[in-house]
Amino acid sequence: MEYLSYSRLTLHDTCGLRFFYEYVEKREPVDEVPTYHASFGKILHALYEEHAVSHGECNFDQLKARFDERFPTIVSEFASRDDAVQFYKRGVQAIWRFSRYKIDDVIASEKEFLLDIAPGIPPVKGFIDRVLEVPSNGYVVADLKTGKVFSATDKKKMRQLVLYSSACEDLYGMSANDGYFDFVVHGGREWVTITDEDRQQAKAWVIQKWQQILDEQFYPRYSRNFCSQYCPFRSLCKEYQERTLAV
Repeated sequence: MEYLSYSRLTLHDTCGLRFFYEYVEKREPVDEVPTYHASFGKILHALYEEHAVSHGECNFDQLKARFDERFPTIVSEFASRDDAVQFYKRGVQAIWRFSRYKIDDVIASEKEFLLDIAPGIPPVKGFIDRVLEVPSNGYVVADLKTGKVFSATDKKKMRQLVLYSSACEDLYGMSANDGYFDFVVHGGREWVTITDEDRQQAKAWVIQKWQQILDEQFYPRYSRNFCSQYCPFRSLCKEYQERTLAV
């Protein structure tokens, strides 16, 4: 495997069998799953980046105009017109929020990194949505979220920002000791303080997950909502078939 990523390793945690089909065997999806969440997120991420790259000069009207150009290309992915309308409104609201951000401290947007964890382990690849350099706090990492709000104190969720923090040391010579998840659709930010212990634990998690992959631990983990709606390989999964037949 050329590289690891937070999303890949998290998928292995969620369901080892899906990870196997997707990243080891590299199979094409065999079952339909909704794609509008990802497509909607990609549009907002691109606009979020455009706002930063323009140093805030790309205002709400300009960002909304670009959103209006791109959103029709994903309308067919929604289950109904009402769903598309609701997501369109959420997108406009999100743009309204982040178009008002002051970004004087932003030094990078969608910053790519390859983080070496340990010898013999593929590097962790990722993109930091925003890196800020704040006079009073040093480096701060931010990740844009277009889905539901969650608590950043959740250690599993926090790992993403912790890995970004470690990447800052490689990129800029100093780790980021603060970070936040930016929930632009629903509003608000979840801030975290990142310690050396957090960084060591995140690296230990990556090492553990890689060992599980080497040991071919690709066990299915059944979750009714995840499997029935979001797994593109559910018809290949004996666990899913047995669970659904038992209902």
